[in-house]
Amino acid sequence: MKYEIDTIPVWDALKAGTECPLCLLERRSRQAAVRYFLGPSVMVPEVRVKVNETGFCPENLRLLARDPNKLGLALISHTRLKALRGKFAAKIKAKGDVKKQIAALVDFLRNEETRCLIEDKVTLDLERYGFTLAHLWHQDADFKAAWSASPGTCLHHAPGLLEMAAKTLGGAPLAAFVAEYLQLLDTNLGRVEQDVLAFTQTFDSTHSHVLVGNPQGALDRCLQKLAGTFPEYEDEAKARKGPLMGTVSSS
Repeated sequence: MKYEIDTIPVWDALKAGTECPLCLLERRSRQAAVRYFLGPSVMVPEVRVKVNETGFCPENLRLLARDPNKLGLALISHTRLKALRGKFAAKIKAKGDVKKQIAALVDFLRNEETRCLIEDKVTLDLERYGFTLAHLWHQDADFKAAWSASPGTCLHHAPGLLEMAAKTLGGAPLAAFVAEYLQLLDTNLGRVEQDVLAFTQTFDSTHSHVLVGNPQGALDRCLQKLAGTFPEYEDEAKARKGPLMGTVSSS
């Protein structure tokens, strides 16, 4: 696959100073996909055919349900359910050994639940952004310096970035990128580990610990480093007017 370079979003995400620019790019991609599938595309026959055939996974369906456009969601959900019922009817008419029937139904239902148009779009976007990041690191000295001084990424996005670096770079540049990235990742995992330890120590009523690290927002940062973004957790942080997950606080 040929990837197009899209430098502005990657630069903007890096400058945002979050724990993982790819988390920010993923969130923006997912939000854009929600707006797309509940926007004018609701009335586009070709898009509706794709939605009817593939649908959305439970996680992204919940994101769609949080959008105020309830009519748009009802329209695409109705025809998706109608199409799904047609496929389901064909499965339940099958006769034969009941255990084989169960196995076939389980495979069918699980496959339908994991297929997702939004996830497909987000995956393609993240591949493009990973390609751009590796390209900028290799070609742009300013970006390389900014990347070296950044918090790196979360563990969730590390495999995809490493795979894309292997596709984009080669030889000495690839070896240099991987060595620098792994060191950047390890250094910042250590920072967050110390911060979340400091956070746990703030609950010690004896005040017997000398805090080494930044406890403010540490749990948010730790969870993101482990598993990427937590949209629900971020909503809670906004509600309590706390720090948004992933924002690097000064010590």
